[in-house]
Amino acid sequence: MEFPLEGEQAASRAPREIRVDFNATENQFAVLAESLPQLVWSARSDGSHDYFNRRWHEFTGLTLEQCAGEGWQRTVHPKDLPEVQAQWRRSIETGAPYECEYRIRNAAGWYEWVLSRAIPIQDLSGDTMRWFGTSTNIDAQKKAEEAVRSLESRYRLALEAANLGTWQIDLQKNEILWDEGACALYRIPHEGSFSLPFDQVIAMVHPDDREALQARIAKACDPQSDGHYESEYRAILPDKTLRWFRSVGQAVFADGERPHAVTLSGVVSDITDRHAFEEAQQLLTRELNHRVKNLFAIANGMVSMTARTAKDPKEMATALRGRLSALSRAHELVQPAAAMMHGSGADVELARLCEAVLEPYRQSGTDRVAIEGPSVRIGSTTTTSLALVLHELATNAAKYGSLSIPEGHLSIQWTIHDGTVDLLWTERDGPPVESAPDFQGFGTQLSQRSIAGQLGGTLEQEWLSEGLRVHMTLPLSRLTG
Repeated sequence: MEFPLEGEQAASRAPREIRVDFNATENQFAVLAESLPQLVWSARSDGSHDYFNRRWHEFTGLTLEQCAGEGWQRTVHPKDLPEVQAQWRRSIETGAPYECEYRIRNAAGWYEWVLSRAIPIQDLSGDTMRWFGTSTNIDAQKKAEEAVRSLESRYRLALEAANLGTWQIDLQKNEILWDEGACALYRIPHEGSFSLPFDQVIAMVHPDDREALQARIAKACDPQSDGHYESEYRAILPDKTLRWFRSVGQAVFADGERPHAVTLSGVVSDITDRHAFEEAQQLLTRELNHRVKNLFAIANGMVSMTARTAKDPKEMATALRGRLSALSRAHELVQPAAAMMHGSGADVELARLCEAVLEPYRQSGTDRVAIEGPSVRIGSTTTTSLALVLHELATNAAKYGSLSIPEGHLSIQWTIHDGTVDLLWTERDGPPVESAPDFQGFGTQLSQRSIAGQLGGTLEQEWLSEGLRVHMTLPLSRLTG
C-alpha cells in the first residue's frame, strides 16, 4: 500500500497513479492525514474538494462547509487564482499529477506561500475515484529567496551607481569570469558574464605594471596571508586606449593537508579620472612651490638692485616698497590657483599684461624694458597661461639674464599677420651667454606646456652670446577666446 509523500522524497518518487481498494484504505488515509504536518485535503474525481485535515482548518480559520467544493479557492491570493484554477483543471482533465505554488490567506488575514501537490487515486478498474493532496508551507523559503533577490538587486544597483564590475579568477583553470559591468569597463561589448583565459587579461596590463600586479595576486593567494588583494594598474584596452584601474578582492582557500587558494574574487573600478585629478593637483603643488621660490628670488634680487642704486636707506625703503607693491600686482595675474577659484574676468591688453609682469624690474629714469606692439586683447581664459610664461621668462632674466644687472636691457615686440601673433622676447647687455643650459627646468617645461597645450602656439629659444631670444607664435583666435 502506498500513500502520498512530501518534500524531496515526493518529488523523486511520486507515482503518476495509485490503484488500491479505495474503500479499504479510506479510513487509513484519514488517520494518516490527521497525523501529517502538512495541510492535507482530498477531492472527488471531478475536482470538487470534500475533505481537509485539522491543520488546514486551523491555518485558514475556515470550516469544512466554507471550503467544500470550490470554496477553498477563496483563500487563494487573487493574483494567483487564475493559474491555480488552470493547473487544477488541467490535472482533472488529463489525470496528470497536480503541482502548483501559490499564496493562501491564513486565519490572521496574511498570505503565505504553499506548494500544493496531488495525485489521482484509481480503483482496481483504473478509474479515478479521488484526488489526495497536500499543501506544504514554503513561505519562509520564498521570503528567503526574495531577500536574496532583493539583496542581489541592491548589490547590482550599487555596482552600477559606483561604476564597478565584478570578477572571479578560477586559479585551477587559470580563467577569469567578468560580469557585464567589468566587460563595460574594459570596453568589451558583451551581455551577461564573460569568461576568458587569465593570461589574456594579464597581457592587457601595461608592461610596466604587470610584475607588481602578479606579485600582489601571488601574495593574496599565499595560504599564510589573510587573502586580501588590492592593486592599481594601467591596462591597454582593445580600442588601444590606456586606462587606470583599481581592483580589490579576497581569496578563498580550500581546507586539507595542503591548504591552497581556489578562487580570487573582487571588484574593479576605472580610476583614470581620479589619477588625472591627482596628477593635476601634484602639478599645481609643484607649480605653486616653484612660484614661491621664484618670488623669494625676485624679492632678493630687488633688494640687491635697490641697495646698489639707492642714495640712502630712506630712498632704498621707498623704492623697495614700490617694487614689492608692483610685484604683488603682477603676482595676482600669474597665480593659477586664484584664477581657478575666481573664474573668468575681464579681457586685458597684451601691452598691459607685459607691463604688469615686468613692472617689478623697471628702474625709474631708465628704459631698460621696452614693450611695443599693436593692440591685442587677451581673453580672460588665456590671460593666466600667457602671464605665467611671461612671468617665468622675467624671473629667469632677473636671476640669470639681462635683468640681473643694472646695465641689462629687455625688449618685447610683437606683430600680427595671418591671424597669428609673432612675439619676440630679446635680452641684451646682460651676463655673456656661453652656451645653452644642459637641462630644462620645471619653469621652462611649464612654459612649453602652456604655449603648446593651452594656447596652441609654439615657443623657441635661441641662446645668443648677447642674450636670450625667445620667439613665440600664438594663434589670435586662442588669445582672444
